[in-house]
Amino acid sequence: MKALKICLIIIATLSLVIGTGYLYASSGVKSKLGYAELAIPKDDNIRPVLSFNLGPGGVKPARWLLDKIVNNVDHGRQVPERLLKNAINEIQAVQLRVYEVDNSRSVFDDAISESIRSLKQKNWQTLASVREDDVKIEVMQYTNGEQLVGLSFMASTSENAMFLNLIGPFNPEAIAQTVSH
Repeated sequence: MKALKICLIIIATLSLVIGTGYLYASSGVKSKLGYAELAIPKDDNIRPVLSFNLGPGGVKPARWLLDKIVNNVDHGRQVPERLLKNAINEIQAVQLRVYEVDNSRSVFDDAISESIRSLKQKNWQTLASVREDDVKIEVMQYTNGEQLVGLSFMASTSENAMFLNLIGPFNPEAIAQTVSH
C-alpha cells in the first residue's frame, strides 16, 4: 500500500511538472506582435494530428535542440539548413496545427479563406499565393514599420492541411544573404 502511495505521488508530481512546463513553454504566444489568429476548421469531427504553441520560454530549448541537429548534419550545409539555422535564431514564438484532410477539404479551404480575410483586416500582406492542381498555399507577412515580425503559412492538399505562424522579428537581409551564398 505504501508503494502505491509513493507511485501516485510520483505520478502526480510528474504530471504537475510536465503541465507547468507546457504552460510555461506555450505562454506568451498570443501577446507577441507577429501572432496570427488563424481560423480553426469548423467541424466537430476534425482534430489536429499535431498542434502546439511555443512561446518565448519554449522556443529556447527547441532552438538549442534544432541547433544541435543542424550542426551535426554530415554534409555541407545547403540553403534549407542555413535558412533553418538563421530562422531559429530569430523566432520568438511558434504556433502550428497539422490535420489529416480525409474527405473534409472544403472545411480546410474555408478556414484558410477565413484566416486570410481576418489577417488582411489586421494589415497582414500576402507574400505568395499558390493554387495548383490540388495544392492551396498562402504565405502572409506582418511588418511593424521596417521590421518583419510575423510570418503565416497556410496550406491544404487532398491529404493534409497545415497552419503555421512564426513570430519574430526577422531580418530579411540575413535571410536574403543566406539564400544567396
